Amino acid sequence: MKKIFCILLIACTGCIEEPVPAEINTVKQIDIELLMGHWLELGQWGRPEYKQVAAVKIDLSLDDKDMIRMIINKIKFTPYGPLSKSRGRATWNPDNSGVFKCALFLNIYRDYYVLYLDPDNTVTLICNKRKTKFWVFSKKPSLSEAQIAGIIQAMQAIGFDPDKFNWHPTYF
Repeated sequence: MKKIFCILLIACTGCIEEPVPAEINTVKQIDIELLMGHWLELGQWGRPEYKQVAAVKIDLSLDDKDMIRMIINKIKFTPYGPLSKSRGRATWNPDNSGVFKCALFLNIYRDYYVLYLDPDNTVTLICNKRKTKFWVFSKKPSLSEAQIAGIIQAMQAIGFDPDKFNWHPTYF
């Protein structure tokens, strides 16, 4: 009986539609085509010390079924390696475009929230449902002082402490 329950739980995990928590304000309109391409993680908050990485690169593409395909390259310890690759997929609802359901393992989906997207679609702030993890992604490897100031201001408006944020030194 326990085995059947566990199998059903794993199979149905990604099938339940959960509402966006009231305290998370997501971006209301996103042109999904503009998000596709190569993204670099400029920094993160919430990753344990032993799981720190030197660089993360994510390639996003949209397939013919409107499923977002992700290829994630993590470079650990130094900018030169070792390299860890993983693949994932994500779904989104055009009516609630600031929420993505991402699966990196089997059919287990987790919600991720786009909290900020700059006007030219090159910098985004993303967090998980419980606000325990937070990332800054950019399509450019370096940002101007004005862009960094805008990111820090957006972090403070959302409720994250910029002093606790870990910027990747490989990009600055």
